[in-house]
Amino acid sequence: MTESNKCRVGVAQVDITPPLGSDLDGYFHKRLAKEIKSRLYTKAMVIEGGGKCIALVSSDVCWTPEQIVNEAKRKIEEACGIPPGAVIISSTHTHTSPVLDTVEGLPYSADPKYVKEFTDNLVKAVTEAFNSMFEADIYYGKTDAEGFSISKLCRLKNGRDVYDIRPMDGGKDGRIGFSAPLDTSVQVLCVKDTEKKTRAFAVNFACHPNSGPEVIWAEWPGDIAKTIAAVYGPDVPCLFLQGTAGDVDCMPKLPHERIGRGIAGAAIMAAERSITPAKVLPVDWRLRHIPVQRETKTPESDAFINELRKKPDIGLMEKSWIKIYDSWKPEPREIKAPVQCLRIGDMAIAALRGEIFTPLGMEIKKFSPAASTFVLELTDEKKGGYIPSPGQAGRGGYGEMPFICRHLVPEAADRLTDAAIEMLWEMWDA
Repeated sequence: MTESNKCRVGVAQVDITPPLGSDLDGYFHKRLAKEIKSRLYTKAMVIEGGGKCIALVSSDVCWTPEQIVNEAKRKIEEACGIPPGAVIISSTHTHTSPVLDTVEGLPYSADPKYVKEFTDNLVKAVTEAFNSMFEADIYYGKTDAEGFSISKLCRLKNGRDVYDIRPMDGGKDGRIGFSAPLDTSVQVLCVKDTEKKTRAFAVNFACHPNSGPEVIWAEWPGDIAKTIAAVYGPDVPCLFLQGTAGDVDCMPKLPHERIGRGIAGAAIMAAERSITPAKVLPVDWRLRHIPVQRETKTPESDAFINELRKKPDIGLMEKSWIKIYDSWKPEPREIKAPVQCLRIGDMAIAALRGEIFTPLGMEIKKFSPAASTFVLELTDEKKGGYIPSPGQAGRGGYGEMPFICRHLVPEAADRLTDAAIEMLWEMWDA
């Protein structure tokens, strides 16, 4: 192992499965957990090189609220000395996981007891990983996995967008193509000890885990971990790092368990053909809070909601839209959104809050100075809502409705993307 490859890595996983009867997150209607289809976990990977430590954390939850992230990072720094900017706390975005925050306008709420346990388990996972570090090599792999994901927004002949994942019909129904390119890349970090034994995986792929049963389930990201554990051993955790999937859904009619096994197969293939350990020095990090504007109500948005109020056959989702709109607070007009970047030798990780649309992740990858760049969404919570590229924000379509799904002005997307690119280059130029 050369000096530039030398590092120490620690990994851990902690069970975070909630009790039956828990409120489930991810939709506009109330669901209670009636069975446990799979256990849920928080997984942590700590990497130390050149005297610096960084930590990656991934939990089988829909999203992790800001107050939990901040409290966990504070306690992680106290326990391990890893600064908050060097810790990325992410979520797999499974929609069959417990509610972690009570949001006004939505018909479900968080259990304070579980929230405290979850926060403590974030700290526990990182602390256990930190205290169990071993000499390691990190192998990087990449491949494509087509046929498991699909863009969920289609462009119409009138220039608008619509949420529709049915096969295209040559424009007969007004749809003329998907609204954005699809990123099908699977990127992998594979950790091996000095005896070449595989000890952990981290997998980055962009796709919305979008299942609605009333069960506790880690969804297809959990099946990635299950498949990798079946190959390498039950003590080999796999952190799933959700890519920019705000506008990406699962391939229709394909069972989600098969999606998990398929992505795991791609990840294993990418890792197994990687022969040379990756350069891991320098280890570095950046964290900035970028000022961005929140949406404000307009006569047009008022008119849209008022039309909904008049509908005699209004559905549960539309009722929630009205409640969310009515509870929208105009202040603060501006928030500071976190953008976080880590460097591990020639590799980079860029992390943004909210559900990020594909073109933004692809732009960061295109202009990144790193040989390989993972781009993550839903880190440091979901307060930005859906974050489409500015060109998509005004075309309609699910995920772009102000206040209800999109909380920030369209220009916020460019601010966050530009900040990530700038921070990456700052680390490389240093």
